[in-house]
Amino acid sequence: MKIVNKPYQEMQNNDPVTMTMGNFDGLHLGHQQLIERVLTYSDTKHAVMTFDPHPSSVLRKQIFRTLTQKEDKIALFTRYPLDYAFIVPFEQSFSELSVMEFVDFLKGLNVKRLVIGRDARFGYRGEGTITDLKKYFFVDVVDDLVYNHTRVSTTYIKDFLSIGDLGSARKLLNRHYDIKGLVVHGNKIGHKLGYPTANIDYDNYYLPKSGVYYVKVGMQGKWYHGMANIGNNPTLNFSFEKRLEIHILDFKQNIYGQKMDIVFMYYLRNEMKFKNRKELIEQLKNDEIAIRKLTL
Repeated sequence: MKIVNKPYQEMQNNDPVTMTMGNFDGLHLGHQQLIERVLTYSDTKHAVMTFDPHPSSVLRKQIFRTLTQKEDKIALFTRYPLDYAFIVPFEQSFSELSVMEFVDFLKGLNVKRLVIGRDARFGYRGEGTITDLKKYFFVDVVDDLVYNHTRVSTTYIKDFLSIGDLGSARKLLNRHYDIKGLVVHGNKIGHKLGYPTANIDYDNYYLPKSGVYYVKVGMQGKWYHGMANIGNNPTLNFSFEKRLEIHILDFKQNIYGQKMDIVFMYYLRNEMKFKNRKELIEQLKNDEIAIRKLTL
């Protein structure tokens, strides 16, 4: 798969392509359905187009929490025999393209066929519709994928994650939810409690519900079992910003500055405020016992 990641004005392509386009945040089952439809066409090359950063972060001018970042989406795209992945830097100038300017952009990429969902919009303020696209391209409109009478979407998956329902999120993603982050220095409170933790800079990833989780942790090609806490640390060292801290079982190495892949396997319990340090330590011991059982 050839990755084309440059300003839209510089993008070029000579091969006729069948393309699907969208944000593809999470690359969930609905998105996967679009890619699989693209691959059914044998008369052209196969392509996907997505945007980075997420348009909402640019248009709203604030952090927008996402299920996947650019590197994640590229890795997920490579699971399919696609010929091209066009990663368009989403800037203000791109967001202001008129309907015809956007159509001309697609023509310049030699797009012959588009595979899109029924609610697809494009161009300035989403003024472009499927009807507009059909004037210039063959358009294959794919029906919505529905789960529990609700359209599968990134927002729907976030709703499940927000209540700790990892199972439903896993069904719609077709994989465990995972994020990546850098291990940064913390205040060493966990070490003093007998449970040293790796403090994770999770960038703009969307975090599941606050609480304790069984996670698998990947670093430098190796995988470990871990106990993760998401929340504000209400008992000791309260933080206004949500924190992600991970105690890796049977692990004592210095990993500051390393990138970690965190796979959320099981939601154990809510975040709790304890009366004192002793109560907190007792609960941590119980959490460890429960998680070790889950690893068997």
